[in-house]
Amino acid sequence: MGRRVMFSRKWSKGPGVTGSVRVAVEVLTAACLGLGAAGCGSEPAGTSAGSGATATKDIRLYAGIGSASAEYWASFTEGSRAVADSERAPYQALASEFEGQKHLEQFGALFSRGCERCAVTIDPASTAYTKAIVKSATKGGASVVTVWNKTDGDHPWEGEDNWVAHTTFDGVDSGYRNTKALIEEMGGRGNIVALRGVPDNPPASGRRAGMTKALKEHPNVRLLDEQVGSWDPNKGQQLTETWLAKYGDEIDGIFAQNDAMGLGAIEALRAEGLAGEVPVTGSDGGKDALNAVKKGEMVSTMFVDPAIQGAVTAALAYAAARGDVKPADLPNDKREFYLKQQIVTAKNVDEFLARKFDPAQYSYESLKKNFWAQSAGPIRYGGA
Repeated sequence: MGRRVMFSRKWSKGPGVTGSVRVAVEVLTAACLGLGAAGCGSEPAGTSAGSGATATKDIRLYAGIGSASAEYWASFTEGSRAVADSERAPYQALASEFEGQKHLEQFGALFSRGCERCAVTIDPASTAYTKAIVKSATKGGASVVTVWNKTDGDHPWEGEDNWVAHTTFDGVDSGYRNTKALIEEMGGRGNIVALRGVPDNPPASGRRAGMTKALKEHPNVRLLDEQVGSWDPNKGQQLTETWLAKYGDEIDGIFAQNDAMGLGAIEALRAEGLAGEVPVTGSDGGKDALNAVKKGEMVSTMFVDPAIQGAVTAALAYAAARGDVKPADLPNDKREFYLKQQIVTAKNVDEFLARKFDPAQYSYESLKKNFWAQSAGPIRYGGA
């Protein structure tokens, strides 16, 4: 129903596909990462050496990102690259395009040749690949910090000192506060539909738990249907079109677990003349989502700062590789922690739209003063 607006980019675990940013990423094949492969110089294309006063020449910094064509990962790369630039350390970003096997092969090849002076920050893409990537890093001697994806039962302090830390954002809080904002906009009653992310991704299960918690507090709000949109804007649009055909004006609000699916839902609503009439949520706080909040087409989004996430995790991995941090000496709440996030609505959206990236904020020496300054506390499990 209506004209389909095709989105060209995927998104993973919350971050919405927004803007026309493309990450400059050299995606290295397993063959190229092999020692002495033909056509692969000692410094991979796309490496970065900044103007820091002191260089630690033999430490290399790698970022394992979800996509080479998504705003969230562009910002994550900016933050992690700023750490490398400040130390004049070689830097390389490798994209999985949300395929955990691809990261396992890319980094497995890197680690297999010996990587004792490698610092790695990585999203494994799926909980199924986290432990295998960490074990490969340990075997190769690399210091690794994971983001977003790991199982509840795996922890950095359980026999894997090369697994420096794991960070994420609080999905339960995001789901709860976005649902509360949606219900408030609906006047405390009505029907909603929900767009879910990839089911085995912790942000998806957390945001769903937060939504469920909020709905229990509001018995006059009913969940008509929920479907998996896999963080994808095209799927978000298609599912919303199907719901509009099925439920029509019974739908009073749309809960989307990330900006990308929320923006897809808005396009489906726009085709029916309903953009801004039916409230929609998002999560991640990408620029397009912030603009949608400003226009009144999205009621809220949870701003998670990918530049901070990239910088903090890169700095921790680099600190461990350099010997400034000894993971085994750290308490658990410094090895598994949430990063701070903020709900964005029409009341405060201008503040977030005005924010600018400042590389100096993400230098290693600045972050080293307190690696945990942006921590929002230890990760909680069991939907807490």
